[in-house]
Parts: sequence; C-alpha cells; structure tokens
Amino acid sequence: MKWNKVTWYSKLIALILFVVLPFVGFYLGIQYGENLVLGNRSVTIVSSSGQSGAGTGAAYYSNTAEWQTDMRSEADAGFTIAYPIDFTADDNYSAAPVTDWRLNASSTPGTKFLTITIPSAFDPQTNFADATLTVGASASNAAIANCLTPDPTGGPAATPASTTINGVPFTVFSSADAGAGNYYETTSYRTTHAGECWAVEYTIHSSQIGNYPPSYDLQVFDQSMIQGVLDRMVGTFKFQ
Repeated sequence: MKWNKVTWYSKLIALILFVVLPFVGFYLGIQYGENLVLGNRSVTIVSSSGQSGAGTGAAYYSNTAEWQTDMRSEADAGFTIAYPIDFTADDNYSAAPVTDWRLNASSTPGTKFLTITIPSAFDPQTNFADATLTVGASASNAAIANCLTPDPTGGPAATPASTTINGVPFTVFSSADAGAGNYYETTSYRTTHAGECWAVEYTIHSSQIGNYPPSYDLQVFDQSMIQGVLDRMVGTFKFQ
C-alpha cells in the first residue's frame, strides 16, 4: 500500500478528524480547566462538568457543584468563587487603587479583583436589565474602620444582618437607589480578613416597566430567582 496515495477512504478519515478533533479539544479544555495568565498573575477557571447553563434549565443554576470556579492563589488575591458558565467574568483588575472596589466606598482606595455579570437575557422579555457581582478589598485604615458599619451615603438602607460563609463571619448590608427610570438594589457582604476589608456584593439593575409601551409586552422580572442565583454565588466564596 502506498501511504501517500489519495483514496476515497483517506479523504473520509481526514474529514472525520477535521470535524471531531476540535470538539475533543474543547471538551478536554473544559474538563481540566483553563489557566489564564493576566500580566504576572495566573487565574485558574475550573469547570466540573463542562455543561452550559443555558441548556440545562433551573436545576443547573441551583447546583453550585456544576458551576465553574475562579481560583486565585494566595500570592494573587487568595480566594475562590463559583458561577454559572454562561455568566460573564472580568478578571482584568488593575494594580492601581480604585474607589469602586465596593459601593459607597467614597474616596477610600482599594482593589476590585473580579466582576461577574448576569445579562438581561437571563430573564428575557422582562424589565430586568442586568446584575453584577464584584469582589473587592482594601487595606486602607479608613476602609477597615468603616468596613462593618452602615454607609452614610447611598440610597435607603436596611438594618445590617450577619451570616457565616464557609466559616467566615460576614455583615450583610442592603441598600437601594433609583434614577432616570432605573432601579438598583445592592446587597453587600463584608468582613475583615488578613488586615483588609473585603466586600463581596451584588447589584440588581432593573428598569421602570411603565416606561415601555404596552406593545413590548414586558413582564415584571423574577427578583427572587435572580437574587437566589446571586446569593448562591456569594455562598461559594472562600478564602484560600
């Protein structure tokens, strides 16, 4: 047999390999995780199942064991958090201090490590605009001193509550704000750890449904469903 001879079955084998190999590579990449090198930092994204939440229904969003995990080494930020695979995550934080590392931080500098976004398509044909979850921290003396006290600024605030996440006590703050037909509800989980004030918080953004014409046939978004997913994401947060 001449191995360099082109036959109908050699063409068929080549076509099969061309179609199958990319899918095999994608599957293995999902199974064993993806290492992202951002500057001098290494961020590891690990998915336990490789399933996309978009096609798995409500059960997927209730089972955090099926989500992918953002893992940070102690040399970087030193935490892990899980989130559904079809949500958008931004790991490209800057080493330069920022003042939006948590809501209502005023001019106190800190670092925003991660932003996860739930798109409007998660609850379609409703007045849900988006939701964002952020992880930030600050070693500023002012940030630490005010970490577990209600903010003097911002919208109406509820009485702080307390909870424990993976063995670490957190104080929970809730506030709301509105403007230009938009409504923002923020829940902020805060704790002091290793000489820093940490904030794991999320904001649910919706629009005034009365601003849309009836022909749009929009429904009021499912707030309990959105908040449930966000709370489960917060519940996976763990210091390394």
